[in-house]
Amino acid sequence: MRGNGVSKKHGLKVHWGWIVLGSSFITLFVSYSIRIGAYSVLLPKMIQEIGITMTQAGMIRAAYILTYVLFAPLTGWLADRMGGRWVVSFFCLFLGIGTFLMGQVSNLFTAILFHGIVGLGASAMWVPIVSLIQKWFGTTRRGLALGILSPSYSLGFGLMGLILPTIVKNYSWRMGWTLLGISGLVLIVMNLFLLRNDPEEMGLLPWGETTRSVSSSLPPDVPFNYWDIFQKAPFWLMGISYVFVSAGAYIVTDFMVTYGVVELKISYQGASTFISIMAATSVAGSLILMAFSDRIGRKKSLVVIHFSLALSILLIIIAQKNIPLLRIGIGCFGFFYGAIWPMYAACARDYFPKEMTGTIFGTITLFYGVGAIAGPIIAGYLADLTKTFQWSFGLGALVSFIAAFMVGFLGKPID
Repeated sequence: MRGNGVSKKHGLKVHWGWIVLGSSFITLFVSYSIRIGAYSVLLPKMIQEIGITMTQAGMIRAAYILTYVLFAPLTGWLADRMGGRWVVSFFCLFLGIGTFLMGQVSNLFTAILFHGIVGLGASAMWVPIVSLIQKWFGTTRRGLALGILSPSYSLGFGLMGLILPTIVKNYSWRMGWTLLGISGLVLIVMNLFLLRNDPEEMGLLPWGETTRSVSSSLPPDVPFNYWDIFQKAPFWLMGISYVFVSAGAYIVTDFMVTYGVVELKISYQGASTFISIMAATSVAGSLILMAFSDRIGRKKSLVVIHFSLALSILLIIIAQKNIPLLRIGIGCFGFFYGAIWPMYAACARDYFPKEMTGTIFGTITLFYGVGAIAGPIIAGYLADLTKTFQWSFGLGALVSFIAAFMVGFLGKPID
């Protein structure tokens, strides 16, 4: 039986889309607690005990990013073919095991190997999830749903900065990895029970849709050739802009605390609050901007976000040692930063058929990887060369402006 999202047959009082959203929120919370929070907080203790250099520590991080980026297109494709429920649940196994093993590392090689396994598991913790959420929520509700989902990653790495130091103090850094690894394994059971691949499986419509508003992106008798995506202008416009904005965003986030400590001579504790400010404002930004995008469209929203992100970076540069102004700049940066990633996910659904959302966004993630890796490397080189982060942050602002320019060429969405 079909209706406006509620199945009398199943006796549901709450649309199952909200249950899928809740399970996805918890999954991303745990994933980003591991991805950003654990790495940032536990790494210094690991360096001391294992005896590795900062360059080698960067190699550990690179192993994660490499497996994450390489497997994201595969997990997106599998989600389109098999369903997000099975893909997310299966890859939680790698996320949990890899994280658990991080608590057992004894040398650089094992750290690189195990963190690479974590990246493999995490490759299914974004693309398949956002693709799944967009199947469960109607066209005019996707931004709202992704906006609600987005604070999960900010809360994840934000709260780990408070929780993990206590665990390390009372136990050890190894216990931090171990507990997070167990949490990752628990996600397997939760997602198998709560996630569903499609509302049609339960006789439902996407939440916010009516019978008259539902349409198929592709005629049932017309198969889509996945190689055709490389001939579509929106794919390249989104991909190239994703390279630039990823580079700009990671230049600032990776060097924000270092900038405060090394160049501005702020205490480590004081500079660390920059991350907390960014995390707090990104929660608000993702909620507000994603819901707003349902009204004005994803293209206009991305242009506004990228342009504003660039202005925020310029404000950070101008502020220098004016700490109140600097914090305002960081807060503005976080506000727009929080909506970048879910907005691209929504774009993939707006400009391509729903049957291939996972494949499209998974492939575009390769562009994200290029920017996320290249941006900080180039910015770090500029900082070494000029002895200041001013030019590095200036580069971040420039590429964010370029991203806004590229997105401006997107045409009308398909639905």
